[in-house]
Amino acid sequence: MAESAADRLAALQTVVEQAKAVPMSASCMLNRAEALALIESARAAVSDELAAARDAAESSPPALERAKQEADQIVRVAEQKASDLVESSHVLETARRRASELEEQAISEADALRKEADLYVDGRIAAMEAGLQKTLNQIQVLRSRLASRSGLDAGETDVLPAVAR
Repeated sequence: MAESAADRLAALQTVVEQAKAVPMSASCMLNRAEALALIESARAAVSDELAAARDAAESSPPALERAKQEADQIVRVAEQKASDLVESSHVLETARRRASELEEQAISEADALRKEADLYVDGRIAAMEAGLQKTLNQIQVLRSRLASRSGLDAGETDVLPAVAR
């Protein structure tokens, strides 16, 4: 197996670290040919790795597309299984039963409120009817008195309708 660029750079670092120090300075002595060879081999390795990366990138769109399709299929299957589990679960049955109970309760309460409202309205209409009936009776009595006092019953006028008795 060929050494990677990282391996070659690590070897160059080792050469520099192990180089003999020049007394009283930060400099060191190392084999120029060995250091240049390591730098050249690292450069070649980087170039090879870049070429391999480009090849992989150019050939990966179909592979990437296949991977996406596979992932989508896996997600669809998982969602279907989750849906099936939820449908068959005890929690769903309990929730449906509770929803049905709440619906029945709401319908019952709505019917009771409707009946109560109808009773109230009927009472108010009955009171209004009684008041109107009383007023109508008073009007009939007044017309009767007026007719008997003025002789309107004898047909002296066609303007007013006859009083019903």
